[in-house]
Amino acid sequence: MRRILEAIRSHDDDRGVALAAVLGIGMVVMILAATMVGLATSGATKSVDDRDTANAMAAAYAGLADYQSRVNADNTYATKYGDASQAFSTGDVFPSNTGGNAAFTSWVAVPDSAGASGTTFYRYAVDNSIYGQQGIVRVQVTGKAGARTRTLVANVKPDGFSNYLYWTDYESGDPAITGESCTNVYQNADYSARPSNGAAACGRIQFQDGDVLNGPIRSNDMLLICGGTFKSTVQSAQGWSNKVCSPTKTPAFQYYSGYQPEVVGSYTPPSTISAGRDRMYSDDATVIGTTPGTGCLYTGPTQITFLGNGKMTVRSPLTLATNLQKTSPYGSAPAKCGAIADLQGAGATLSTSLLANNLIYVQDEPASAGSGSATNPNYYWSTYTTRNAPSACMRSSSNLDNGLGFPYSGSIPGYSGTYAESQPRNTQGKSVSWDTTYGCTHGDLFVSGTVDQSMTLDAENYVYVTGDLKYTTNRSASTVLGIVGQEAVMVWNPMYVSGSGTAYPFLTNNRTVSGAILSNQGTFTVQNYAYGGARGTLTVNGSIAQRYRGAVGQGSNGFLKSYGYDSSLASYTPPFFPQPVITTYKVTSQIEVKAAYDPNGNPR
Repeated sequence: MRRILEAIRSHDDDRGVALAAVLGIGMVVMILAATMVGLATSGATKSVDDRDTANAMAAAYAGLADYQSRVNADNTYATKYGDASQAFSTGDVFPSNTGGNAAFTSWVAVPDSAGASGTTFYRYAVDNSIYGQQGIVRVQVTGKAGARTRTLVANVKPDGFSNYLYWTDYESGDPAITGESCTNVYQNADYSARPSNGAAACGRIQFQDGDVLNGPIRSNDMLLICGGTFKSTVQSAQGWSNKVCSPTKTPAFQYYSGYQPEVVGSYTPPSTISAGRDRMYSDDATVIGTTPGTGCLYTGPTQITFLGNGKMTVRSPLTLATNLQKTSPYGSAPAKCGAIADLQGAGATLSTSLLANNLIYVQDEPASAGSGSATNPNYYWSTYTTRNAPSACMRSSSNLDNGLGFPYSGSIPGYSGTYAESQPRNTQGKSVSWDTTYGCTHGDLFVSGTVDQSMTLDAENYVYVTGDLKYTTNRSASTVLGIVGQEAVMVWNPMYVSGSGTAYPFLTNNRTVSGAILSNQGTFTVQNYAYGGARGTLTVNGSIAQRYRGAVGQGSNGFLKSYGYDSSLASYTPPFFPQPVITTYKVTSQIEVKAAYDPNGNPR
């Protein structure tokens, strides 16, 4: 027994301990290896997931770019093409259906760098229900990569006239207003361009020292910039020049450090605004079948006063029907537009909410009664005679009253007695001539007041802003006003001219105009801008677009300018506001929403 114990003791060293250690370390290594494999596998899965998530959104952006390219190639695309069966498009009307565009109904592959079909996909649906009212088409775009889908909703809006604080076709005046004997022509940098008909080129109107423009500027013509401060973009199809300035001040372009005006393409204004009148047919399915339906049609001189409390008053002595029909009796008078007796009398009080996001159209008195489907219910002389005509100037050529009290008569502060307003003046240098702008059958609109709903006012002849035209203080961003005078938009500035030829103004100083202003054939200007002394400041809060540039003051007469762009117009266009003949579409806002489809294309 002793020998066995001694034999065991003779082998009692640390070899057992080493074996245990080796086994322990091996187990630890195995655990670490398993952990690393698990982490690597998890990381690879997460990496693929992250990549697909990012690529799905990139595919959605590719789909948005595809839709944007289509509306830029065809400016009617937003109103014609789509899939009304998609949930996002419920209630929309697409006359041309999908037009063969597979992206409206299924996944479309995003091309790779070689132009072949890639491994990511997109599809989209559109909502054009507010396109007419706000100029916006909403696009829902879904991108797919692997097992991931992501969706964004974007507002796409045409780059129209209301996107600019100031837009002109020509940087010279309208001969119909200035009285010049001239022809407009796009100028070159040294202003040596001459009309092909041999006539004199119309005089250029310049930006000068003291002018401050706080918003984007654009023109189809050469900009004559002799000074001034420009706080946003300055763009022109011809460029800008100061070669004929005297004296020349250095303009301040403050969009960013080192910014200089840009050369861009031309925009062409529409030749007519008659598309607005086409919306007045109460038996036209394309109008009454869409929101907000027909607007209100008024004929001849019309006065609108916004009251700021959800109401407005309308006077329109020659109006016989406020909606049209293509079949007998060819016209009607819906209550929302006012009773005819009230319109022809002291005025109809209307609810502005009933005309929200809609259009008011003031037309010239029709030249004839027409026939058949073209029968015009507002042909005045089919109903009235000279003996009972509401407009005095229809009863007697010696009476110029247009049925609304224009020319204006009243007292001039500081002078005794009552005076009659002289007719608006045309000016050319120091010569003066008189015209008869206040025609008793013209589609003239006289407007003022406080606006509380989004709408557009179209006039086939002139718009006269007869008082401050402002928004209510609690106005929402989508409440935007369009002011369209086909021949001109004028700030009313009446004068009394004494026997000695001295002009005395009727009104007090300063005027504020809020809204998107457009004259597609004429100009935005101030009546009698060259007479009557200083009139204070003309404040425009919105945008000004005009075929010809209009003056608001001359020398020590008229108004100083204070023009500021209304940022709401960058997102919202006034209802049924005229657009350039050809334009580009921009994405004005976008937001990611819950994915609209799963990878198999099933709605979620």
